[in-house]
Formats: sequence, structure tokens, C-alpha cells
Amino acid sequence: MNGGRFGGWAVCALGVFLTAQPLNRLTAQHVSIGPQIAFGDYREVSADLHYRGSGIGAKATLEWKKFSADVVLSKVKYKPTSDGTATTAFDASEVDVRLRYYITGPVSGELGFINRKADPEFEAQSVGAVTAGARMAYLLGPGVRMALSGGLMFGAKYSGGGTTSGVGALQLGLGLTVDALQRRIHVTGDYGFQRFSRKTDNGSGALPAPIQQSLGRIGFAIAF
Repeated sequence: MNGGRFGGWAVCALGVFLTAQPLNRLTAQHVSIGPQIAFGDYREVSADLHYRGSGIGAKATLEWKKFSADVVLSKVKYKPTSDGTATTAFDASEVDVRLRYYITGPVSGELGFINRKADPEFEAQSVGAVTAGARMAYLLGPGVRMALSGGLMFGAKYSGGGTTSGVGALQLGLGLTVDALQRRIHVTGDYGFQRFSRKTDNGSGALPAPIQQSLGRIGFAIAF
């Protein structure tokens, strides 16, 4: 399986990342919150079970001294694609919480959790996991910031059963924020990729049943 139609975002943003300068300053207390539009690509078991969809979301960010946190909510209506064998649409409601602590230079450590609920329940896998990783934040220009994050997901639980090894679930993320109206409005763009190397066993031995999602979000936030 591949990263879907959002894979190009990662390539372009990574090129910018490699030439960017680190954002070293620590922020004072800062809160922002706002709506987003979400676009997703979901694949399960094989590339034949392929869905794409869109929906709505919201993102809230809190920054205080060396600590920061993101809470992201999204609900995407996934529909089967014409190149696959899936036949039934489903809704995916996801909660993604990240807590960060600034370490040095552009680097912060991250700890959090994700929970995605599929409806109808067994049309796709509902999944929850603890996340741990790192984030690198860069200032691209006046009022323009970009962040690259990555890490592993542990203790994954699936509605349809299955297991994942300790290093078998990963996530990658890219984020872009542009300040407007004297930094009171932020234009936001985010890309997230998740892959669970899940295995199931029906009594005849372990079988691969991976889950993969790419989710892009565009919106704005009010800062105060």
C-alpha cells in the first residue's frame, strides 16, 4: 500500500524542511482554536480495500513555556474507490492528542494518544493507541512556521482483533501555520500518515492485515 494522494505533500514539504532555519525561541502562553476541512485516504488489509473521503475537523493548541499541546478532532465520510473491491461507505471519527516538551534547538519530545472510531462498527477497524515521538519546528519566514513530527504507536487495540509488534505501528506528520491579522488569525495546514502492521490469526497462523490512513486538513484558527 502507498500513501495515497497526499504523498506529494510529504515530498514537497520535506524539501522545504531540509533548507529551513530552526525556530529557537520559546513562546509565552498562547492558545488557538479553529475549524478545519479534512481529506482522507484509507486502506485496509490490501490495496483492494481502498476508500477516500472528506469531512470536517477542529484543532486546538496550547503553548506555555516549554510545554505545548494539540487536540485535533476529525470526522471523515469514507467511500469506496473505483479501483478497489470495497462496497460500503463508513464514517471515521478520530481524536488525536499530543503533549510536547521542548528539548533543544528545534526539537521537542511528544507523547499522546489516538482513537479512531469506525461507523458501521465492523465496516472498518476502530483503533486506539498511545503515541510517542519527536517534533521539529522551523521558522520559514516572518509569520510562517512548519513542523515535522514522527514516532511510534504502542499498545494498539482493534475492534476486529489482531496484534501489532512493538515497532510495527508508525505515524508521520507535517504542519504549516501562517500568521495573519497581526497574529490573531492562523491559516493552518496539516498532513498525517498512520500505518499499523497488524496481523490476525484465524487458527491457521498469523496473516498480515495492515491498516493505513493518510489525512490532510486545511483550516484557520483564532489566537488569543
